[in-house]
Amino acid sequence: MFKRFLENTTQKNQELKKLYLLIHRYGPIRRVDLIEKTEIKKTTLTRMIDELLKNKFIKENGYGISSVGRPPILYDVESDCNYIIGVHISRMKTNIVLVDLRFKQIDQESFVMTSIHTPEFVIRKLESIIHDFMEKYHFDEKKLLGIGLAIIGPLNQEEGMLLSPNSLLMANWENVRIVEMLQDKFPVKILLKKSPNAAAIAEYHAAGFMHKNILYCISGGWGMDCGVVMDGRILQDHYAGENGYGHMIIDMDGNECSCGKRGCIVAYTSFKGILTELKKENALLDNMNEELFQKASFNEMMEYFLQGDKITEEVILRSSRYLGTGLSNLVNLFNPDLVIVNGPFIYEFEEYYNQVIQYTTQNVQKEKEIIYGQGILKGNAAAVGVAILLFDSYFSE
Repeated sequence: MFKRFLENTTQKNQELKKLYLLIHRYGPIRRVDLIEKTEIKKTTLTRMIDELLKNKFIKENGYGISSVGRPPILYDVESDCNYIIGVHISRMKTNIVLVDLRFKQIDQESFVMTSIHTPEFVIRKLESIIHDFMEKYHFDEKKLLGIGLAIIGPLNQEEGMLLSPNSLLMANWENVRIVEMLQDKFPVKILLKKSPNAAAIAEYHAAGFMHKNILYCISGGWGMDCGVVMDGRILQDHYAGENGYGHMIIDMDGNECSCGKRGCIVAYTSFKGILTELKKENALLDNMNEELFQKASFNEMMEYFLQGDKITEEVILRSSRYLGTGLSNLVNLFNPDLVIVNGPFIYEFEEYYNQVIQYTTQNVQKEKEIIYGQGILKGNAAAVGVAILLFDSYFSE
């Protein structure tokens, strides 16, 4: 019933949806505040609120403070009216979250990605986990608002396709119609978005809309990319091109990159970039060939680096300079209030994050104070974010 309400495009229902969205954004909220924000007549607003209450889309949620007379009733959305699934697929792992309509995480499952995790294998795992959620929390597809998929690009979002991601080449992930495959299992709305964008919007919500402009950077592993929120909205994906922000050139005569150019950020900060530097240093970990590298899982690569000697650690920490330099260019370009940096080296090497921020701030031309951090939601950000974007899609349409 709630999905039918969201899908109804009549003029009358559009007005109801606008009111519902205001309650969702600002609730618990008083009737008088809704009148002020909508400029709807009191009698009309009362009728609309009654209709939303009758259908159990919203609820009375206690009383507000009043200096005189009876305390005003507060209205809020029914958070368990429907559910949303958010899925983040990366080379490290696939993370699945179940959230309510307040984007509160109800449950979570994940599994490590290896060379056997083909698209078909992953879809079967997702099907099993989602059905387990349905059984555990007693809901069916009628109460499943949809499934959001967050994956690193490049993507064809209109056709629901994952194109040729460098980070998933180990298991036939090229030109995969991922939305169609999942929709065969679950005939619900499915939304495909780039994971850095989804993570950025999740952190925007998690911080209570305090920061209107956010730069979210995921670095390390098989690449680097960013999600950008400006004035509370995601910057369009085509802004950086299909190769992402990681192919910004920071050294004209630098190391050769997988894209064919020289001096890209990822030529220094990715797993492959680190291996290139280790070979130059004749370090103990210079014996990994291309075939082993392409087949390696995220966890195998991190174990490989963590068992290295002092030179290995120095090479990894040295790459923080390149990431910080590139990040400073993006900060100067987008003028964010909040910068969030995530990635495997940040989590595993204690000084890496501090050095990235040090090199970033040295080159930022900005008077306003910028907040730097690793985010509130950490590894769950992209999965939660794509669930939020799926919810939003019912209103943007």
